[in-house]
Amino acid sequence: MAGALRRRGVPDRQAGLAAQTGWATYREAVRAWDDDPATGLDVHLTRAFDDLRALAAPAPRATAAPGR
Repeated sequence: MAGALRRRGVPDRQAGLAAQTGWATYREAVRAWDDDPATGLDVHLTRAFDDLRALAAPAPRATAAPGR
């Protein structure tokens, strides 16, 4: 994966990070699938990548308390 990203012009460091992150997310989905084989791997993959997206999303801005 990292090689394919590099060939598309993604900088080396980012390509490596994306490949490692993708592989870790896949492994997490497979572990979840092993624990819950009744649910398809595709569902576990979607959940794992959704979790990753949620972690990477910017935190909501804090609003000032009234009167401040």
